[in-house]
Amino acid sequence: MAGVKVGEKFYFLDAEREKWVFSTEDEAVAKLRDVAKDVNDPDDVKIFEVDASGEKWSIRQVSWARIAMKLIKEE
Repeated sequence: MAGVKVGEKFYFLDAEREKWVFSTEDEAVAKLRDVAKDVNDPDDVKIFEVDASGEKWSIRQVSWARIAMKLIKEE
């Protein structure tokens, strides 16, 4: 298994059985667009922002409103 180099903030796309790590939110949203057609349950798809800049990492889910606006702007 190869490691993935990321900065202090990175994005984790959880799409049912497949998972990816990205350096930017835009990359995660673009991959979501690619895999959306293969998703059975939309409730099982999430993008998380991971902030590893401090001693305590923070993890928050990126809102669907934010994701939707990015997808709309890409069209």
